[in-house]
Amino acid sequence: MIAGMVLLSAALHPLWNMLLKGDADRAASWWLFTVLLAAISGTHGLLIGADFGAILEYLPLIATSWAGQILYGMALIRIYDRGDLSAYYPIVRASPIGIVGINALILGVGYPPAVLAGIVLTVGGAVWVQKKPGLRLLDDPQTLILAFVSMFGTAIYSLADARASAHVEPPVLFFAVEAALLVIYLPVMALLGHGFVGERAILLLSARPWRHLGAAVLCYASYSLILWSYKLGGDVAAVTTVRQASIPLSVLIGWAVLKELHLGRRLPASLLMVAGILVVIHAA
Repeated sequence: MIAGMVLLSAALHPLWNMLLKGDADRAASWWLFTVLLAAISGTHGLLIGADFGAILEYLPLIATSWAGQILYGMALIRIYDRGDLSAYYPIVRASPIGIVGINALILGVGYPPAVLAGIVLTVGGAVWVQKKPGLRLLDDPQTLILAFVSMFGTAIYSLADARASAHVEPPVLFFAVEAALLVIYLPVMALLGHGFVGERAILLLSARPWRHLGAAVLCYASYSLILWSYKLGGDVAAVTTVRQASIPLSVLIGWAVLKELHLGRRLPASLLMVAGILVVIHAA
């Protein structure tokens, strides 16, 4: 059941990413996305009568998720600003490695060899499928560092969310994180040179309202499935590894819908990822 939920989440992930393509103002688009996610999760929580007071009891875990989200989001925007994301995004998406590292070295969590092998296969396939030929990581060491910061940001918020979701309803946890982030992002983005993004976000929403709303709904559904899988006892490293199935799905969508090239190179890499995911599902 948990594996099915994560695979459904992975299927939704490339769809909302595709809807957000085309926004040149990445900072304003990201802030608008956060506003919409906070509104959707808050509304969902109210409709089901969830206990929002639980936020106060588990504030340290939620604050850790905030910190991870800020590291991930701000580093990713800086990577966008500095140039071609494709050379560095495979590192950003290698969060299962970061999660295993933090769990093993800091939290003392052990993993069976088969799970570790599946994670290595999956992440190796992810790097292969996303990296463009001729792009060298060491050409821009600052962007390389940002990619690792973003990756560990993902690992941090995934670990925090996995623990918090055992005690806080997923819509409440989602709202607590996104509502705080939409306030925190304003000064942080200004300090990073993006100015005041609020007015620009309104312009983006007015230009493409259904695209932005649709992307937010799909993202909310996708990550809510992840939070529910944590709540049902899914291991965070295994869940984030299985979620990498979104990458081969993105490859197929890019080839079939967007007419992207290099399917001959990307398809074998995607199959390697699928093999790793199946190993993790079987062993976890």
